[in-house]
Amino acid sequence: MNLPWLDDARRQFSQQLLAGRQPHAVLISGPAGLGKLQLAQEMAVALLCLNPSAEVGNGTGMACGQCRSCTLFAGGAHPDFRFVSFIPKDRSEELRTVIVIDQVRELISSMQLTNGLSPRKVALIHPAEAMNRNAANAILKTLEEPVGEVVLLLVSNDASRLSATIRSRCQSLQLRPPAATEALHWLQQRAGVSRDEAVLALQAAASSPLQAVLLLQQGRVDEFRQVLESLQQISRDVEAVAPAYDQLIKLDPNELWNWLAIASAEKMRSCYGVDHGAGKNGSAGKVSARAVRQYADLHRLANRNRRLLSTALRKDLLLRDWLIQWASPTSS
Repeated sequence: MNLPWLDDARRQFSQQLLAGRQPHAVLISGPAGLGKLQLAQEMAVALLCLNPSAEVGNGTGMACGQCRSCTLFAGGAHPDFRFVSFIPKDRSEELRTVIVIDQVRELISSMQLTNGLSPRKVALIHPAEAMNRNAANAILKTLEEPVGEVVLLLVSNDASRLSATIRSRCQSLQLRPPAATEALHWLQQRAGVSRDEAVLALQAAASSPLQAVLLLQQGRVDEFRQVLESLQQISRDVEAVAPAYDQLIKLDPNELWNWLAIASAEKMRSCYGVDHGAGKNGSAGKVSARAVRQYADLHRLANRNRRLLSTALRKDLLLRDWLIQWASPTSS
């Protein structure tokens, strides 16, 4: 998939690779839905490629795509590449939610073997923040004492969950959402939707184009529209809290709290557009400043409540309380 907003990162890495200055470890971080894993895979195949290329602007990556190394990588059978992610639990098809030390130990052992084809070995860990403490400590030792021509690629949606020591041992490559115009154009072309639908999908996806595509494919943008309409009704009439609650409680709770956080952040930004000089003694400015603080609190609460979903707290009460606070953000 051609993701043009990754071209600058591709170009930077390609220049390092061709100059023989590639780092021994790279931490690729940023919000979900930007293509971090795809970029890491492109970097991996380029590191293993027998004839890496400097042409990165056509969306094809940084490898020749034709040598035996590229062919083996495409077939999932490259002897010098290892991918570490979630594996099934014992005697179950359900995947673990953490990366455990046995996986890292196996990775380290494989990295110590003689190269099978390429000039170096490459390991990709995704999501890196899912490593438990023992696994993280094991990979840290490898980062501090790299063995031979080995490159580690760590992909993370939340690099803050990694230890500062691990982050300091990696070259940081932090991805950010593309400009709104670029994201809109790409999404309209990719998904074949109207501009208005693309704008709404990107808002629901917190500006992450790939996440926006997924929401459109799943038909879930209408759910986000429902959330926004419910909040608008509540803002006009506090009596709308009860019917809005009855509708919103049916939605996926993780996605719902994410969307409520997005809506409150957008509302907070819109408050800055109020004329702070209007009104006697700057009263409009005071109301706006108070609204900014309270929408900021709603944003914080939405994110906190999303983190509390795995606890025994009453999720229905959390939602009802949040909606009541949304009904009158400048009342106090």
